[in-house]
Amino acid sequence: MTTTISQKAAREMLGTPENFSGGVLVTKNGVAELFIQTAAEREEELVARSMERQSNALLKLAMLAKQDVDNQRVMTPEEALRRRKEARNK
Repeated sequence: MTTTISQKAAREMLGTPENFSGGVLVTKNGVAELFIQTAAEREEELVARSMERQSNALLKLAMLAKQDVDNQRVMTPEEALRRRKEARNK
């Protein structure tokens, strides 16, 4: 649902934090020009984006690990520790 208000009313609403409780899409001649949101909404958006990136990274790691197993590029935990110690000592 779209609500039309005057520029004066929009300025008053956006200039008074207690009256502004959510995102506002500003249009010009029916074309979206600007989206204004509260700091809390922006923080939520950033947290959600970060969580999505972390989920994608974990999925990628799982897919790479599966490829390693499929290609028989595996080692025992003891071998992994031995190689790690050797790399540190170099």
